[in-house]
Amino acid sequence: MKRFLIPLLGITLCSCSLCTPEIRYIKKPVFIKCRIPEVPKADLKPVPENATYPVKLQTILNNYFKLQKENKMLREAIKVCQ
Repeated sequence: MKRFLIPLLGITLCSCSLCTPEIRYIKKPVFIKCRIPEVPKADLKPVPENATYPVKLQTILNNYFKLQKENKMLREAIKVCQ
């Protein structure tokens, strides 16, 4: 009986290792709730290294206000899609 089980067990293990699972891709339509509106990126200016303090501060403030405006538009775009 053992002579019969050992080769049978070996054949079973070998055949299982040769079988690879078949990958099947399922294509389903994805419904988009809304079209995301185009929000332009803020045009940020680089802060000059050798400029005076008021010029640096003004550049940073201008960049901040541009980012704040972009952030507001992005939040409105999110509200539209909810």
